[in-house]
Amino acid sequence: MQITFFIASLGSYARSILNELMTVFNQMNSLQWGIVSACAVAFGFLCLKGTGVNR
Repeated sequence: MQITFFIASLGSYARSILNELMTVFNQMNSLQWGIVSACAVAFGFLCLKGTGVNR
């Protein structure tokens, strides 16, 4: 009984998070999307650069 409630609670929590994300994404303008994409590209390049341990 408790595990069923726990799984239902997690499902409700996940649905709430997804609804909130969709609301935020639908309200973003092109400037905000540009900032998000620039941060994602910069993060990608930083990950590609790595720490230099393997070199």
